Amino acid sequence: MSFLGYDFGFDRLAVGLFTGLTYGLLAVGIVLVYRSSKFVNFAHGAIGVFGAAVLARLTDGIAFWLAFPIAIVVAGALGAGIEMSVVRRLHGRPRVIGMIATLGLAQFILVLALLVDRDSFSGSTYPKPPGLPAFSIGTTAVGSSLTAMLLLTPVLLAALAFFLRRTKYGIAIRAAADHPDAATVNGVPAPLMTSLAWAVAGGVAAFSAILLTPTQGVQSIESLGPQLLLRGLAGAVIARMTSLPIAFTASIGVGVLEQVLLSRESSGFVDVVLGLAILVSLLRQRTGGRNNEQNASWPRWDATPPPGTRIGLILLAVIGVGLAYVVSNSTASILTMICGYALVGLSVILVTGIAGELSLGQFAFAGIGAAAAIQTAQLTGNMLTGVLAGCAAGALASTGVGIPALRLRGVALGVTTLAFALATSGWLLRQTFLLGDGLTTPYPMWRDYVVSVATDYYLFALLMLAVGWAVTARLRRGGFGRLLLALRDNEEAGRALTVAAPVRKLQVYGVAGALAGLGGVVIGFGQAQLSINSFPASASIDVVAIAVVGGLSRTGGALLGAIVIVGLPALFPLGIAGQAVLTLGWLLVVIFLPEGLGGLLAGAAGRLPAVPAGRLTPFPVGRWRSASRDGESAGGGGVSGVPPQSGPEPAADLPAGPAWPGQWRVRDLPAERLAPMIGTSPLLEVAGIRRSFGGVKAVQDATFAVTEGEIVGIIGPNGAGKTTLFEILAGFTSADGGMVRYQGRDVTGWTPERRARDGLARSFQDARLFPALTVRETLMVAGEKLIPSSLVVDVLGDRRPSAAKAARALAALRAMGLEDLADRTVGELSTGTRRIVELCCLLTLEPRLLLLDEPSSGLTQADGVALGELMLRVRAELGTTVLVIEHDLPLLSRVADRLIAMDAGTVIATGPPDEVRSHPAVVLSYLGTDEAAVARS
Repeated sequence: MSFLGYDFGFDRLAVGLFTGLTYGLLAVGIVLVYRSSKFVNFAHGAIGVFGAAVLARLTDGIAFWLAFPIAIVVAGALGAGIEMSVVRRLHGRPRVIGMIATLGLAQFILVLALLVDRDSFSGSTYPKPPGLPAFSIGTTAVGSSLTAMLLLTPVLLAALAFFLRRTKYGIAIRAAADHPDAATVNGVPAPLMTSLAWAVAGGVAAFSAILLTPTQGVQSIESLGPQLLLRGLAGAVIARMTSLPIAFTASIGVGVLEQVLLSRESSGFVDVVLGLAILVSLLRQRTGGRNNEQNASWPRWDATPPPGTRIGLILLAVIGVGLAYVVSNSTASILTMICGYALVGLSVILVTGIAGELSLGQFAFAGIGAAAAIQTAQLTGNMLTGVLAGCAAGALASTGVGIPALRLRGVALGVTTLAFALATSGWLLRQTFLLGDGLTTPYPMWRDYVVSVATDYYLFALLMLAVGWAVTARLRRGGFGRLLLALRDNEEAGRALTVAAPVRKLQVYGVAGALAGLGGVVIGFGQAQLSINSFPASASIDVVAIAVVGGLSRTGGALLGAIVIVGLPALFPLGIAGQAVLTLGWLLVVIFLPEGLGGLLAGAAGRLPAVPAGRLTPFPVGRWRSASRDGESAGGGGVSGVPPQSGPEPAADLPAGPAWPGQWRVRDLPAERLAPMIGTSPLLEVAGIRRSFGGVKAVQDATFAVTEGEIVGIIGPNGAGKTTLFEILAGFTSADGGMVRYQGRDVTGWTPERRARDGLARSFQDARLFPALTVRETLMVAGEKLIPSSLVVDVLGDRRPSAAKAARALAALRAMGLEDLADRTVGELSTGTRRIVELCCLLTLEPRLLLLDEPSSGLTQADGVALGELMLRVRAELGTTVLVIEHDLPLLSRVADRLIAMDAGTVIATGPPDEVRSHPAVVLSYLGTDEAAVARS
């Protein structure tokens, strides 16, 4: 039976069912690992293949059914070992680094599987389970392996369900996955349970690989790596990485769909469909509003190059050019390939090292850029036009793929871009408008000179690498790079300081795509014949490894990593064992050297301390002026580039007690007093705002108004909906109903950054800032409102905008008594000091309405008094209206003109502080019945 040319026959559906069973088991293992450690194990399929290789080796001496459980146990032990030796060691580092490590582990494990037994990659010679019947369904032969899968899979699933739901270890795994801290308090060793979950997942992967391998032809590392992983990930993503039954059922559907599509289309088209299914499923899921990387320890980026950098670059350039005159053409071709891969590695440094997003599709953009460049060069006869077309094609493709990044990040984005890489290599590049069946590459021409010698073309490749290097270095040192670092550390805090996150993300994807396209151009013109084999999907993983091994925090890391990962195997053929050693080596670099080989070499060379990132030469800019502060120095200084220290927080970043408010010179803040509003309408009007999360009504018909010049306090018990209301007012959470009017305009649909630019600024309950940036750099991010950073200006190397922001930042820090902390990283500061830095950032925005969410949290009693003094000064000296959530009622009683009381998402009272505090509904809901006498006294 067929429909639209696709075969829906019973035999094909049956094969899809058998295949889906295998994918279902892969998805179950992926979900199990993710639920236990919130981590996608990209080596999951490779663990199964290793178990299959162990069985193939064991059956040389023992019976199949005896070797079967041994192989499963070995694979389980491997899974647990990976969790304990790799994943656990990477705790506290960005999650993308852990995923990169498992990508490398996948390659290493597959090479080990080849060393154990080559039959694990060939279905025709792989051992089949004896004693089970074989039969046919139509024209499809069903061997004993498929029979075993059909009979044993339900048994495995039932055993797994019983283990997780009925045994103490299974219950402990679930408890540790849901609430690790609570489980530990109750005597459950959460880390051990996580390792056990990885072991179970590894055993399940081996079970499926052992029964699947005999049904396949000759397999490659790529087909057993990314392609197989994508099939399991599809079902897991559809199940939202939570439900084992849904993941298994969805994967069966994936298997059936694959077989139906294969009746008419290629396997590459299947990758396209699966990629689209994953993308749609991810976009339909509710995205979290918090940046899950904000507590990760990213390598520190120094905005100013260390001493000797310029001399080192000149020496490197001289050596690179000199090689063209001493090496053979074959060696020059390898050096050209290194330059091309290094350019793509630079694109990874921009996207991952600076922006903090894991993209596994960068080499796909290189392939698209190469195809566009060669097609254009053939049509126009002009190589320069081809180069520009290649960069433009890479930028457009990357920007298009980056659009989902506006909602996806981390794991989700990595999965999506992996699917795109597979779809590009398997289907998109095969289209006639790109590579088709292959392209004959024309010789590059420079004016009238035909570049037909590899050593000459290597010089062109070196020039393109220099261009890409310069662009990347300037972007990371300029305001654009600083904004990306801020968004990487905490996107919400950046948007609250007027940074347009969506625009900046698309910009970095566009630039990274252009760099990847340029790398593709270098690789493409360096080959006589270009085909899809020139741009395999696995190379996207290689270029990520290049960036991490060389050092994500160093522009030169891309070249260093390309020399190690691409150059060494090409210059010195390593064989299978050598490849395994090389892969293991760069894995050890990822695990033990957070700053890569670049950091190791810098340390070995005795690198001098970097100049503080914000120490730029200021120049006068309008009304921004520096102001000396009264009193003594506020805490110790520091040097930009010092990583956050572990251990207790500093206890005395700022002076405490009465001396502290005396140091604030609000008049000297780089901001002018606001002009009074024209008219008598309220500054802020909230009408009927509603917001529910599932069945919980967080805010119910909240209605009130704030007049300009007021200080209004919002009080209520925990869970009253106060913070959710602030999220809605600031634009970070959408309302289910109602309206927010600001300055007489409906701003309900405005983005957070637009509201902040218009003077509606907010703080966060936990003083959310950028741990990897210095205090000065953080204030420079706040300066984006008046001096926005320009991508083009940064590429051209104009430092004047950054110098202007540095001058304004220093003026603000002096006004708040914080200049001695200017070069300390935010991650080093105590909670109270971070809160004052946050307030300083907000005040430099010249807010007309300031939303403060529990500003006294983390402050001492004396500092709380000083905070109240600050709010009064801000109103008196800057003309700013303040709406503040606060649990410190004495503080609000001193500074607030009115109080608004909330309970269960509803406004229950409003009026003068004394009147609201004594309101019966407030006494019952907020103060409690035992405090009634105090409230009335």
